Formats: sequence, structure tokens, C-alpha cells
Amino acid sequence: MVAITGLVVLLAQAFTPKGRPSPSAGLSLTGLIASLGATLLIWNGNGRGANVGGSYAADDFALFLHFLILVIGLLVVLLSPSYLRATKIDRGEYYALLLFSIVGMLGLVSCKELVSLFVALEIMSVSLYAMAGLHRDREQSLESALKYFVTGAFSSGFFLYGVALLYGVSGSTSLPDMAQHLHGATASTLALALLGTGLLLVGFGFKVASVPFHMWAPDVYQGAPTTVTGFMAAGVKVAAFGAFLRVLLEALPGLASEWQPALAALAVVSMIVGNLGALAQSNLKRMLAYSSVAHAGYILTALVATPGLGVEAVLFYLVAYAAMNLGAFGVLSSLARDDQEPLSLGDLAGLGVRRPALAAALTLFLISLTGVPVSAGFVGKFYLFRAAVNAGYVSLALVGVVMSVVSAYYYLRVVVFMYMREAGDAPTWGPVTWWSALGLAAAAAAVLGLGVYPGLVLEAARLAAQALVPH
Repeated sequence: MVAITGLVVLLAQAFTPKGRPSPSAGLSLTGLIASLGATLLIWNGNGRGANVGGSYAADDFALFLHFLILVIGLLVVLLSPSYLRATKIDRGEYYALLLFSIVGMLGLVSCKELVSLFVALEIMSVSLYAMAGLHRDREQSLESALKYFVTGAFSSGFFLYGVALLYGVSGSTSLPDMAQHLHGATASTLALALLGTGLLLVGFGFKVASVPFHMWAPDVYQGAPTTVTGFMAAGVKVAAFGAFLRVLLEALPGLASEWQPALAALAVVSMIVGNLGALAQSNLKRMLAYSSVAHAGYILTALVATPGLGVEAVLFYLVAYAAMNLGAFGVLSSLARDDQEPLSLGDLAGLGVRRPALAAALTLFLISLTGVPVSAGFVGKFYLFRAAVNAGYVSLALVGVVMSVVSAYYYLRVVVFMYMREAGDAPTWGPVTWWSALGLAAAAAAVLGLGVYPGLVLEAARLAAQALVPH
């Protein structure tokens, strides 16, 4: 349904008379809402689901992430029209590329076979490379697209080498078959399997922007259109971690004693480097880029604790993280006017007086990213760190708690500028459209709702986790 909607959007753009507005946004919303309805109809809540040819799953794990990815796409579409008009890049291919990227993400969390998974990965990535460079008259946007493409190509190469090695030792690219062949393998076979697993970790590490595979993130986040940056920060994290979970738990559970310490090391360095890097940033998008690196470390903390509570914790946190990030980037994009948008801390000076509702929304998203109680971020981090403690990784959880405290400095610094600095020469930003207001209200409601009453999503995450880790 999403793919067909993307094709319809392309055709609608081609046949729209010159000078008339394209119906791309409305068509995209319609297709995504219909897809959300279909996903809800398929969900059965018993941990099982359809399995197409052994290579594509529609189990509850996949459907949980499908629903989240579609909601992310829906919010991005709501936030996009005003931003695209304000920055003079209102072109129909934006929505088509967005939808095709979502198609790749949906495939990524459902594939039970590594070649199909790679195809889904490339469908997602190629669309995002183009979206990052949509500001064709801005050198910074073109630079971000090129950097994203080059690093993405490297990560794809690592991933494919890992697939080749695992195929060589198991004789199959099917995840369940691979797990069966690796059970009781010889020492030489295990050595090659570990090398292949390491290469897969590198490939996924690039996609989720974990240290040391994160260096593309600040430049790409800064140069890409703000709505695209929000989509990358939320959607790519959800899709990549979903695929990561499925590969680790369906293909490589027998090697858990080997990949868990590696993930723990990646988690520690990602939390430390991401938070310390964000401290030095004055550019808002670069700060949020380093923040996303740190949050990749938080999620890896629970990934180490899989199977078990770690799967549920990761799924819940992905929901919270998507709402927080889309909200923060959404506030920045909704302020765009006359090809200008807030980029530095100084640009937000006095926003609390001039735009109290937007300033309050951004404050909510930032304190949730910090992990302040009665917010989605606090509940999410609580479950991440609890999973790590229950699995015996107490020191990992302690690093996460300390780094969360450190993050308060750079998140709350933005709040200080909004409420305790005079506007001075800060630009007068544009009005917020009802589309953007609706998207921001939905993100704020999710952050508050998950902080006060997380039970519904936690229960859905538990049911989804059973598809990977049957109880």
C-alpha cells in the first residue's frame, strides 16, 4: 500500500498543471493512514503471524515496528508542507522518496533472510541519500548527501561481506537455518562466523550511528532539510534496531556470549562520546546529532541484555525516542520562514516570550530526552537500564545514568536561551500551520502519555517481543 501510494504521488506530481499546488501531501497522508489501518487489522497479539516463503515475516514483532514506522511517516508528512514552502523546496519527489524510504524500513524489520534484508536496507538508504540533498542550491545540503552516500556505501560493503561469510559457514542466508547450522559448529567454522558477525555489527553500527561509526551523523544532520533530519533520526533508528534485533536473536543466538561484550563496549563509547560531543555544539542540529549517537548507546545497553527484558525495553524506547526526536526537529522546522530556519542557540533566544506554546513543546521534548520523570524518556531509560541490571551489566547501566545526568547540561542550555535570554537580533520566525501544530501536538501527547501511562505500549511491546523470544 505504501509503495503504491508512492507511485501515485509521482504520477500526481507529473500531471499537476504548472502553477497549481500538488496533492502529494494529502495523498501521502491518505496512503499512510490506510496502511496503519491495515496493520491494526493484521495484528493478533499472540506473538505469531504470517511467514511468507520463510523470508518475510508479518509477526507481531514486525507489525509493532510497522505501526511505529508508519506513524513516524505520518508525523513527518504533517510537519513537511509548511517547511518545504518556507525553504523553497516544495517538490513532489520529496513525498515519493519519503514513501519509498518507508517501504525499505518496513521490509527491513520483517526480513528473515539476509539478501532480502540487504535489498530493503538499500531501498531505504538510496531514498534517504536523495532526500538529504534536496536543498540543491545549498552547498551544505549537497555535501551532506555526498557524505551520507559514501559512508552508506562503505557500511553496505561491510554488511555484504558479513553476509557472504555467514553464508559460507552455514550454507544459507535464512536466519533460522543459519542458527541451526551454527549450533555445534567446529572451531574454524565459529571463527569465520564471528568474523561475519563482526562485519554485520559494523554495517548496523553505521546505520544506527554508534561510535566509532558515527562521524557522518553531525554533518549529515546539519546539512539535510530539517524534516528529513527528523525522519532519519527517528525512522532509521527504529528500522535498523528492529533488523538488528531480528538478526541477533534469530540467526546468531548461539554466539551471544561473543557479541554481547562487543555490544557492551559499543554502548559505553557511544554514550560517552555522544554526550561529550554534544556539550561542545552550538548548532542545534549538530547537538541533536551527537544526542542521537548517545541514544544509540542507551539502546545498545538493553540490546546487550537480549534475549529477555531487553527486547521489550528496546521496543518501548524506540517509541519514546521517535516521539521525542520528531517533536524536537518538528519545532525547529515549523519556525522556518523565507528560506531561513533556527540553527544556533542564539536563534532561539527569547522564544519563550514570542512563541510560548512552541517553547513549551520544545522544553517538553528536551527534558524527555534528558530523562526527567513523568516523561517518556524517563520511563524508557528506566526499562533500558533495568534490563541491563537484570542481565548482570550493572556497570553499563551506571554509565548510562551518569551520562544522562551529563546530557542535562546541553539540553537545558537550550531552555535557558529560550526563557532567560533577550531576543535581540534573533529573527522573527514564521507562523505555525495547522498541519505542523497537529503533528507537534501528537508528538507532545505521546511523550506525556508514555510518561504517565506507559502500560498500553509496554504490553504491546511484550507481545511483540514474544515473536522473537517465545516465553
